[in-house]
Amino acid sequence: MLRSFRINIALRILFLIALVLLLAYNVAYTTFYISMGILLFASGLTFWNLIRYVDRSNRDLSNFLQGLKFGDYTAVYSGRGKGSSFTELYKSFADVNKKFQDLTEEKEINHLYLQTIVESVNIGLLCLGEDGEVFLMNKALKELLQKPFLHHARVLEQQQPVLYRLIEEMESGDKEVVKISVQDQLLQLSVQVTEFKILDKKYKLISLQNIQRELEEQELQAWQKLIRILTHEIMNSVAPIVSLTSSMKDLFEVDRTALSNSELQDIREAIGAIQRRSAGLLKFTETYRNLTRIPTPKFSSVEVQSLIKNIATLFRLDLEKQNIDFELDLPLQTLTFQADPDLMEQVLINFLKNAIDAVAQNPSPKIVLRAFRNVNQKVILQILDNGVGIEVDKIDKIFVPFFTTKETGTGIGLSLSRQIIRQHKGNIVVQSKVGEGTVFTLTF
Repeated sequence: MLRSFRINIALRILFLIALVLLLAYNVAYTTFYISMGILLFASGLTFWNLIRYVDRSNRDLSNFLQGLKFGDYTAVYSGRGKGSSFTELYKSFADVNKKFQDLTEEKEINHLYLQTIVESVNIGLLCLGEDGEVFLMNKALKELLQKPFLHHARVLEQQQPVLYRLIEEMESGDKEVVKISVQDQLLQLSVQVTEFKILDKKYKLISLQNIQRELEEQELQAWQKLIRILTHEIMNSVAPIVSLTSSMKDLFEVDRTALSNSELQDIREAIGAIQRRSAGLLKFTETYRNLTRIPTPKFSSVEVQSLIKNIATLFRLDLEKQNIDFELDLPLQTLTFQADPDLMEQVLINFLKNAIDAVAQNPSPKIVLRAFRNVNQKVILQILDNGVGIEVDKIDKIFVPFFTTKETGTGIGLSLSRQIIRQHKGNIVVQSKVGEGTVFTLTF
């Protein structure tokens, strides 16, 4: 192409030079004014043709780039009648246009595919720009809020002010539960926020899921568990009391002066047993009441390293007496998070006590307290032990109040700890294998 282009330019320049020389000769040595006019016109026409020929590729290239700029890939470029030097250029234009057409079609297919997925999920999705402009609102959200259209988040401020304030205040990774009323129907929504950036523009993606039914089912299950626990504990205390009082009644129905010393002793023992069981039942109800009266956390900036070292100092002598290999795995840089230091100490004490009990039968007991920050910048606390482990069918029960696998356990430590962790908007995960050990992971 380049070679043909040069030849065409060279021929036009030579022809133009020849015309100019002829014109100069006629001006200098002849008086043929008509020939001079013809030569002058021919020279001008040749010069104009030369410029037009040179600019032709530039104009076509400019038109091609303008088409790319405005997304017009339908332009057709032909080198017919323009010389063979442009054939390959126009073929390249056509190939690039075809490639962009294919990419556009693929982009539209992917957009349609993602849009179909977004519209088919049963979780409400709302995507907002930095100024609150709505970029996405799927079918599930329209049905949830009973709104066919939403152009700006400020519209929610008038109709759902609680939800609007929550969305404005939440940051990426936050998850909250909020109650709202839609057409006189109470909804409990699980709201989660994710922030992302595209081309230096920030977006906030909010997912809203109605969990009213799930919460009602969980509440029913919780009440059933509670009733079973209370029934079991109360029956264990009341049954022997009823039996003893019945026996005492039979003894008192006879002549009291005829009671022997052994019978009087039986009565005294029965009264003592009733007293003990009544005191145990009272203690049980007081313990349960304490579970529902956890103090409100007083948040402050807590240094994780200091918190864990304080706990280690507290248990150091007990760990040494039992020959337990105790290891602290802490980061070099200072790790802090917002928490109530007293409540967090109580949580770690509960988990460490359980770990000590779990490794009691291991000839090489080991406990590790670990702290670090994960990829999501969340603070992670882990308590690892190589103890007896927890059976699979019991893992989901260890946080139930008064459930315990230990003979002397009260069954309230883990339940209390989970409530405190939830007050800190944290999460707890348990991993255990019988005979190998247990890992409790706390995320804040």
